[in-house]
Amino acid sequence: MEQLKLIAEPRHMTGTGHSKRLRAANKIPAVMYGHGSDPVTITLDRLRFRAALNAAGPNAIITLEVDGKDHLTIVKDMQRDSIANRVTHVDFLLISLDERLVVDVPIRLVGEAAVAGREGAVVQQQLMSLHVESPAGVIPPAFDVDVETLSLDNPIRVSDLPLPEGMVSLFESDTLVAIAQRTRAAVAAEQIDEAGEPIDAEEAAADDAADED
Repeated sequence: MEQLKLIAEPRHMTGTGHSKRLRAANKIPAVMYGHGSDPVTITLDRLRFRAALNAAGPNAIITLEVDGKDHLTIVKDMQRDSIANRVTHVDFLLISLDERLVVDVPIRLVGEAAVAGREGAVVQQQLMSLHVESPAGVIPPAFDVDVETLSLDNPIRVSDLPLPEGMVSLFESDTLVAIAQRTRAAVAAEQIDEAGEPIDAEEAAADDAADED
């Protein structure tokens, strides 16, 4: 699992006005808690925090340095501005590397499915993230799922995902991750209508495009 380090400053003042001034200065108010300790209010640099999440994903282990002391954390919650979609507050949970966490790990489809060219099919992702329980130290930024061998008869299921040692999926093993499905245009090319005339493949293709929208 990706580990990052950010420097955080102790925050002794609270309140709406103070938080607004921090955000105007490109800072993010935050709180760090867990393991039975009292919550600690801190401040982060917005750009460095955003770069860290972009690089390592939402489940990254982040070492927060506060007053020269390191704290191992993971993002527990983020609040965002509903208009600008900017992070306005972050909750950090104190953890240890062997501690078991329940998180959602994104699923990314990679590669090119041979079935697309051979059988006129499209790949459809059914599951966008995997709900897991896992030691904190082995959680990946995402699961990369190769769809090259995906076929019409053999979808990719949760049971096909290679989980790190100690990780357990909280979904049923037969839950669909990705399927291959023939387009209407491909089916139409092989069919005739009730009057014995070929079905208009262009019309079917337009229907496929409408479905994707």
